Amino acid sequence: MTLDDDKLASGLSVEMEEEAEYKRQLGLFSRSSTEKGIELLKIGEIIAGLKKREKFLDIGAGGGDLTIPISQSFKETAIVEPNEKQAVMFQKRRPGVKVYNDHWEKVDIGKQRFDFILCSHVLYYIKDDKWLSTIEKMHRHLEDGGAIAIVLQSPIGEVASFFNQFTRYDVNILELWQQLIQRYGEKAIEVRYFINEIWTENLEDMLDIALFLLLDSKFREKADAIKHYLETHHKVENGYRIFQDEILLAVRKT
Repeated sequence: MTLDDDKLASGLSVEMEEEAEYKRQLGLFSRSSTEKGIELLKIGEIIAGLKKREKFLDIGAGGGDLTIPISQSFKETAIVEPNEKQAVMFQKRRPGVKVYNDHWEKVDIGKQRFDFILCSHVLYYIKDDKWLSTIEKMHRHLEDGGAIAIVLQSPIGEVASFFNQFTRYDVNILELWQQLIQRYGEKAIEVRYFINEIWTENLEDMLDIALFLLLDSKFREKADAIKHYLETHHKVENGYRIFQDEILLAVRKT
């Protein structure tokens, strides 16, 4: 084995370890959080107002925790998922779903139109000056009478305060809301607010969830400081609890 082979093998090993750690943290977050249940309820309220329920598109579907239950309300489902392994796994799990392994900004889905498009916790990975054009592309693929649901972490609340303690969380949802109103009209835009509870029995699990929410492995270097923050601000009688404020922006095509 050459030096280059050693470097390649080492790089792949690190990548696999990071992916395994991400999946472990994601699983822990899902088990410890009420998010998906509450989010599904809020999304269900949007779906209930659709003219028809033929085709559904999920942008950034991940493991499909939202996609799969929502797909039961539609005849056809498609997803856009940039992570190749996630996309392949999803295709194996749901072979009847059309899977596009690409970024939404780059993907070509032809002239397809959908009755409902979901974009949950995806915009963070896109520069905020591209948010409007990203949503405009979704709108072009929306059927008349259809709706887009965009879910984002609120810039206020306990999770936002935690973020601002260790990094900068500067998501200008108000500006996005105003841009959408200017673009599509006030009657087409709806805002819903919901609060998710994250609870763990021990500090180590809450630390893992905190690191997962921060999205960057570099914060492991601040693990002791994060532990202290969680111990000080989020310890409750029977464990650790933090509330996560989230916003759902709905854009309807009237």
